[in-house]
Amino acid sequence: MAVPLEESITLSVTYPSVIDRYFTRRYIQRDGDNDTCLLYHSNKICLVTLAKSHAIFKKDVAIKKVNFKVGEKLDRTNNKVSGKKKHGGQYVDEHSILCLVECDDDSVYTVRAGVKGKLVEVNEHLIGDPNLLLTKAETDGYIAVVLQKLGVNCNMSNSVSKEEYDKVVDE
Repeated sequence: MAVPLEESITLSVTYPSVIDRYFTRRYIQRDGDNDTCLLYHSNKICLVTLAKSHAIFKKDVAIKKVNFKVGEKLDRTNNKVSGKKKHGGQYVDEHSILCLVECDDDSVYTVRAGVKGKLVEVNEHLIGDPNLLLTKAETDGYIAVVLQKLGVNCNMSNSVSKEEYDKVVDE
């Protein structure tokens, strides 16, 4: 006996995103409201993004500019890598500044790498559309890609897991 279309059960299957499937989220909480999210991949690639608890999200303020010129002589957009070993990539450590985020309310936030390795690229799309940081933080709005040294276990002692982060943020 056939079941009428109206009575059939609709199965709704949602698949996890690429980020959820292939990356491990770690969070660095610093300076109260300047939190970052590190998306680790098993191939030692790490995407640096803003965490949802960052002050920019809390204030709901528009971003005026993302500036990758972080020093008088250091412009992260001049980072040019080549080859499998990413020759020419700038070395960064946990405290290295990746960019400065300038907001409409004249506040400026310093975004640090949070991880040690070679800077593979910075997201130059943020120069033309800085609000990608707000609208697509974990995808098109990532800040930088850092390649950790192969053969070295990543040091995650300065960060917390998603579960630990959610407990702190939800309080």
